Amino acid sequence: MAIRIIVDSASDFPPEKAQLRRVTVVPLTIHFGPTTYYDGKTISNDLFYKLLTAGAYHPTTAQPSPEAFLKLFEEAKAAGDQVLCILLSSNLSGTYQSANIAKGLCSYEEIYLVDSGTASAGIQILINYACKLRDGGLDAADIASALESVKHRIRIYAAVDTLEYLRKGGRLSAAQAVLGAVSRLKPVIDVREGKVAVASKSFGMAAATKQLIKQVAEHPVDDAFPSYFLYTDSTAMKEKFVSLLREKGLLPTKMHDCGLGATIGTHVGPGAFGLAYVAAK
Repeated sequence: MAIRIIVDSASDFPPEKAQLRRVTVVPLTIHFGPTTYYDGKTISNDLFYKLLTAGAYHPTTAQPSPEAFLKLFEEAKAAGDQVLCILLSSNLSGTYQSANIAKGLCSYEEIYLVDSGTASAGIQILINYACKLRDGGLDAADIASALESVKHRIRIYAAVDTLEYLRKGGRLSAAQAVLGAVSRLKPVIDVREGKVAVASKSFGMAAATKQLIKQVAEHPVDDAFPSYFLYTDSTAMKEKFVSLLREKGLLPTKMHDCGLGATIGTHVGPGAFGLAYVAAK
């Protein structure tokens, strides 16, 4: 009995890695006015940020339909395989709900759904861990249980240029977003337990970067898991950020890059960067 790992495109899991690790990615939908794209399939990150900064339309996102998951579940059921789904936080999207509806329609006991409680590289951390456990011989139920025990330690801290995109996407209140715009502060956001919160605000991106470092220092990295430098349309801040992490003795030993794709980029906008990692116990 094989284990089929299914994730959604909000994980920003690269296609080449998905193929190598036998992971199926279900795309979310991105709408720019009358035009519809499928995240990671019919729109690249470069094209997305060009359209976003052009400003003709503000994009909106839509979760995959239950049918998109049901097709995959039925194929696994017919083959007698187990299914492990690792999905974008249910507090940020209805993607988990779509998969749960599909599970009910499929009436197959060997489907295990994990609400990641996170996004982008935070989900990638769980995917990589799941693949490692699968290749080590664990079954889907035990892998799902292991992911549940780790997911609460995942941290994402990111400096964003503006809170306006989070406001438009309904992820922050208008009052929070307006405060950031009026004072011209650079916010640091915290994504944890599936929710987005403003951790701090600083004058200028240099100060915001120091606030990022402060957050990481308060919640140190567990180097048993990979960590990710997150960025939207540019890696310009990476050198400075990494330099400060190294200076403070906080640089993760397993550091990778993760470009934020259309689904998450819609909500954070251009000019954002940060770190996703598992915090030490």
